[in-house]
Amino acid sequence: MRRFTSTVLVLSLSAPVWGEDLFRQTFDDQAGQSAFVHTWGDVPATVAVNAVQPGIGLNGTAAAHLRASYPAEVAHNLSYWTYNLPERMPLVPQLDTVSFRVRTNVPVSIKIGLSPFGFIYHGPGVGASEEWQQVTLKSAYEELSKWCAGGGKSAADGFVSSVIVAVANKAGTNADVVVDEIALEGPAGARKAMEVEVVERRIRRVKVAAISLVWDEGHRTLAETLAALDEAGKLGADLGCLPQECVYQAAEPIPGPASEAIARKAAEHRMYVVGNLREQEGDKTYVTSFLCDRAGKIFGKYRKSHRLPYEDGLALGDDLPTFATDFGCLGMKIGTDHYFPEIDTVLRRRGASLVVWSTKPFPDRDEHYYSLTLRGRAAENGLFLAVAQYAGEKGYGGYADQFSWTASWPLGRAQVLGPDGHTVADSGHRGGVALATIPRSQLGGSPRDGGYGTAGKFALITSAELPPPPTRGEKKVIKAAAIECEGDFDRLIGKLDECGKQGVDIACLWEYVWYNTEAEVETNKERNRGYLARLAEAAKRSSMYVLIAGELENGFNESILFDRQGAEVGRYTKILQTTDKSWKTYREGDRVGVFDVDFGRICTKICADVGSPDIDRVAGLNKVDLMLLSTQDAGPYGERIRLREASRCLDNGYYLLRAAGGCPETDHRSYLMDPWGMFLAGSQYGVSNPPLITAINLDNRPRYYEWPEEVRQAGEYPDPVKRGIPDADSLKMYGQYNRPVANGDLRSVVLQCRRPLLYRPREEKPKE
Repeated sequence: MRRFTSTVLVLSLSAPVWGEDLFRQTFDDQAGQSAFVHTWGDVPATVAVNAVQPGIGLNGTAAAHLRASYPAEVAHNLSYWTYNLPERMPLVPQLDTVSFRVRTNVPVSIKIGLSPFGFIYHGPGVGASEEWQQVTLKSAYEELSKWCAGGGKSAADGFVSSVIVAVANKAGTNADVVVDEIALEGPAGARKAMEVEVVERRIRRVKVAAISLVWDEGHRTLAETLAALDEAGKLGADLGCLPQECVYQAAEPIPGPASEAIARKAAEHRMYVVGNLREQEGDKTYVTSFLCDRAGKIFGKYRKSHRLPYEDGLALGDDLPTFATDFGCLGMKIGTDHYFPEIDTVLRRRGASLVVWSTKPFPDRDEHYYSLTLRGRAAENGLFLAVAQYAGEKGYGGYADQFSWTASWPLGRAQVLGPDGHTVADSGHRGGVALATIPRSQLGGSPRDGGYGTAGKFALITSAELPPPPTRGEKKVIKAAAIECEGDFDRLIGKLDECGKQGVDIACLWEYVWYNTEAEVETNKERNRGYLARLAEAAKRSSMYVLIAGELENGFNESILFDRQGAEVGRYTKILQTTDKSWKTYREGDRVGVFDVDFGRICTKICADVGSPDIDRVAGLNKVDLMLLSTQDAGPYGERIRLREASRCLDNGYYLLRAAGGCPETDHRSYLMDPWGMFLAGSQYGVSNPPLITAINLDNRPRYYEWPEEVRQAGEYPDPVKRGIPDADSLKMYGQYNRPVANGDLRSVVLQCRRPLLYRPREEKPKE
């Protein structure tokens, strides 16, 4: 923000004496740069010029020049050429005019981009003229404020982020447009008002209260829920978040008595509230989160859209909606929805900057699992996550003496997590209210209809049909090896032979670069093919699979898999290429690198591919056993790398073998991670490591758990005392008693319960 203020001061030196410039771009210092970005409308057949040129502007100064030819057939007769302000400018009452000067052979008009809403204001225009004309939006604040209000937004939260030159282009038009002096102006004192508003918006905060209620029987009452909202309200919360089925009662319509009481409490404290109840509509029972505004109106609902097998008595909602609030866009999920990582991504793509997870205890409440996946989802999607769940009474479940007695107990820990995966607020295991204070500038967004695409390399995510599971041989326990950055090829072959002596089944090598220039692709080709032949011989000699990746042979980054006979199984072309795009050999991957081997199914990715979690999701949908990552990955920081990899292992159910090394940070190493996101082995820092070799049992995978039928029939409170254990025998409350039972492979069960049609953009979602 300090940079914005100084920019305004520098650019405002040319302000007229009767007023002040809030911003003025004269292009004098930008010769050769492209001023405009085509953002909407008819796409030109050719763009001869899109650059700042000297000597063509007002008074012989520089100006932005656009010369474009349009095809014989056009759909809109209009195209937007956007100038993005160096720093977006908050809407203030002192903003009088927004304008630019133009010399043009076609009609043009001014349009204003308003963030964070995604609105575009349509302003006046001028016709063609060889003379300079000024296109001006007068009474700018009033006009833009009305535009925001028409979209249900407040100008107090709005920014001018771009000025758009809208070119009227008919079929076959050759447009020649010169633009100068893009300006936002106001009266005397406007600049000071702007500086004050910049500071005010920088320090503005939103308070989010995630609430953990008491789970024990007799505590989930409307009175307890309203008391918790009173606590949040007295703390100044802008949003109160309640756990799943916050009132233990029969299903009722929403609005209904309980939801309306919660809404009245929202009005009393002038805060938004996300509540959650069982909802009755006709003969169907849903679990529903509902959103109350500051006036106490229930204006949004989300019905739990996914369920695991033991939840078969519930009806499901058919949408993943997002909702506008005065601090940003909000999404919701409920309970076991959390097992489906697509939901968080879809909500983000539909505009949410904050997702509220209302949940309750269910079988196998693994805190390790939730902690890692919550943090990973927040970081992966750039989201704030508010977690509202349950705790027990004091001492319940061993909290008083730090024992976690069984996997069935409430975990407490209402939490708010930030978009870096770090904890912003946490109530602790005893529960209560976790109050997070979030800079308002970090929230925002508006509801959209986004989702995963239905075509291309990641189309499997929205497909109704999944590939058949891998065919596994008799070998369930394999040995896997990671070989770090061994630059001496003879030593590399020696390390592969050492792997063979130890019975390794698959070895993953580092990401190599065997040429540095486009010319070396050809001059080094024979040498590099010789390297690959020697790797194939080593694979055959040791009867093991060998995977190598990097810029090896063909002028782009790829991985090559050799089988136990030294034959090439296949190649994967890196999707997020780092090879120079200007090379004539350049190529990007168009499929995820999934291969079947004799012990199961593997997937390979390379270095920058870690920037696409969709690769990992496709691997999970293919039921990949082992992900092989060959990388020179040196960033971001080590904690983020570990969080990223652990949460992806958990969400996608694979083992990860990472071949890295040679980086300056002490924790950028090679390692093997299991489907729980736990480390099985790791290399040492700063030394020439031998191969990292570890045995893994491919059947040792997370299981899906359910309560036994007798527990389910006795009610939803899994209290060992209620199951007939006398107080005198209280030690039986520990984990070996009254435990949920395993009933299948967790990943397989989750994949059967996905609803891929919901993950598509709304306009592509068929009616069901």
